[in-house]
Amino acid sequence: MLLLPFYATALLCLVPSTSGELLVGYGLARYSPACAYACKNSVPTMVDCAEFQGLTAEELAAASPSAQCLANDTSYLATVAWCIHDQCDSVNLWEIDQFWGTNLIEGQNDDGVVLRYTYQEAVQKVDPGVLQPLTVDDVSLNTTRLVPDDIYIAHLNGVLSEIRVITGNSKYALIVFLSGVIIPIGFSLLRLLPVPTKMRSKFYAYLIDPPAFGKHHSVPVLGLGFVPTRGQAFFICYLIAINLVACFTDYPYLTPNADSRGRTNDLNRYIGCRVGAVCLANIPLVILYAGRNSMLQWMTNWSHSTFLLLHRWTGTICTLEAVVHSIMWLKRWIQRRIFAEQSKLPYWYWGVIATLSMSLIVPFSILPVRKAGYEAFLVGHIFLAIMAVVGAWYHLFYYFQSTPTVGYNTWIYMAMAIWGFDRLLRLVRMSKHGMKRAHVTAVDEEHIRVDIPGVFCHGYCYVYFPTLSWRMWENHPFSVISCNHGHVRAPISEPRSSRSNLQSDTDGSPPGLEPGSPMSKELQIEERPIPAACASQQQCGITFIIRVHDSLTRLLATKIGVLDGIPVLVEGSYGHESRTHLQSSQNDFAPTPEYPNTICIAGGVGIVAVLPALDNAVSLYSPIGATKLHWGVRHQGLVDTIESMLAEKDNSESKWGHIETNISVGSRINVRKILEDELSKAGGAGTTVVACGPQAMCDEIRCTAAGLARHGATVRYMEELCTW
Repeated sequence: MLLLPFYATALLCLVPSTSGELLVGYGLARYSPACAYACKNSVPTMVDCAEFQGLTAEELAAASPSAQCLANDTSYLATVAWCIHDQCDSVNLWEIDQFWGTNLIEGQNDDGVVLRYTYQEAVQKVDPGVLQPLTVDDVSLNTTRLVPDDIYIAHLNGVLSEIRVITGNSKYALIVFLSGVIIPIGFSLLRLLPVPTKMRSKFYAYLIDPPAFGKHHSVPVLGLGFVPTRGQAFFICYLIAINLVACFTDYPYLTPNADSRGRTNDLNRYIGCRVGAVCLANIPLVILYAGRNSMLQWMTNWSHSTFLLLHRWTGTICTLEAVVHSIMWLKRWIQRRIFAEQSKLPYWYWGVIATLSMSLIVPFSILPVRKAGYEAFLVGHIFLAIMAVVGAWYHLFYYFQSTPTVGYNTWIYMAMAIWGFDRLLRLVRMSKHGMKRAHVTAVDEEHIRVDIPGVFCHGYCYVYFPTLSWRMWENHPFSVISCNHGHVRAPISEPRSSRSNLQSDTDGSPPGLEPGSPMSKELQIEERPIPAACASQQQCGITFIIRVHDSLTRLLATKIGVLDGIPVLVEGSYGHESRTHLQSSQNDFAPTPEYPNTICIAGGVGIVAVLPALDNAVSLYSPIGATKLHWGVRHQGLVDTIESMLAEKDNSESKWGHIETNISVGSRINVRKILEDELSKAGGAGTTVVACGPQAMCDEIRCTAAGLARHGATVRYMEELCTW
């Protein structure tokens, strides 16, 4: 697709923007050289400062010297310099000078703070013959002293432990993020291996397509959530496992350690930091999985529904990590009796805002909440997500304001870039069509037809109806009925069919929508004649067949017969029909030598999603296999509408061409029997089964197809059902 190079270029442009926020151990060094930091930490900072004059003993015990005092104290500078001279003989002089000029004293870079001596000048001030060694009991320094090896090693182990901890934080955060991006691409590339078709079919039947447990995937369990497929479950288990490994393994234990407060306290701090770092790395991953214009969807054959499922699971993992991070640091501050002081600092309450926002997202995103009010859920979801990201950014900003950065803001910048770029591409997709007019007509008592002339899309599109309600930003996905030039009329009158015995002999309105009917009154539909000029006007465009539910679709149904149509914005195309060249033909509907046969099973308005499969099966040449449609529908009006839109060839009475159709009006279709009969007739030839319809029907088709594949049939299952 044309937008892929644009997306890749934008990602490359992101690299320089984050170069100032590299991760520790990966472009950013902390505590280097370690020996110099160990010497600095080994020397007491309580020196004789003029600012201490007149202080009482209690005040003196609580006082600490200023940066200016330490910068001018010969004893302190000479003691640290001689320790570095002894212990850092393998370190380059320029590295020592860099440390000395920037990191020797806390606050060294503040205005007015100037070191009295350079490193080499401080070394020259030392007389090695008169040096007395420091002891662990020394808390003040009034003359140049020698740092003994035992004190130095204890502080060196403290520095090395800190280096390993923060480098480990970066390493495991990168592992979690990169594996979450690379593994889907890697698994998708496995489809390119020359595996025999029957073996591939069995592999999918055992390990990929069936539900992880039970017989339901599209039907929510207890109305709360969806059971993943086995393939999805494998990756979800990996995400859980890699996050557990990243958060709770590989912590240093070096002794003696002057900075240690005991192994338990050390682990409390280490785990608190690690969990927070991994949580930050998960934030861009969560946003990447949720995007409509995700690079992963362009580079894999995974569906948007699969990535939405991963979005929910990764979001839950990320939230749990944020909660654990907060609990560990709360415990640490309470144990050190400084919680009251820390809780008043900006970094703390911004962290609370971020954690609380993430914690609220999870319960307010469960399926019953989404179904009860999707529009309200979506607005609240985006608001809480923004608060979580902003809160995390300010949490890091204030916490590292007075300490060297460790690069954690990189994850926040990446998350904002991914989210912003997805929104930008939505605008690009939408703006290329511009504002159009949609014409709404009735199909039957449950469905409406929406025609949008002047737009050409495939797959499915997100449609905005800015004048239907004050929530002009709302949009909904609808499957496109792909039509050739001249097959969409703007607006189009309701089709009549000789096959329909449900329609009135005296009125062209579909059943249930006659003037004065209950549904017509409920929707307050006015009788509006459609001008003959409009009815005869032909223009290429797209058509949606929509089942009327509550909220937006019910408002849309009130616009039936509006002469000039209603303003719409179309964002598309999405789905299989808008795949990129990086996605192989495995997810293509078209028959192949490996899968020459196609069976489409649709329920109700699900026919619109399988029409592209039927369209791809039609060819100027002789078909390489059989193409069959089994369609169960409640009302004849929907059948008449679909058939009226199909191109007739050679004035044939059949509107479906060479496609064998079995349309059942008013009764259920037996999908198990259909699949058993059709696959037995295939005689081992590969068959693509395309399904779209009610969730329970799709689950039955999925399980039946997988079961038959396990017993010898060669099946490729494709489901055109979007679960949200």
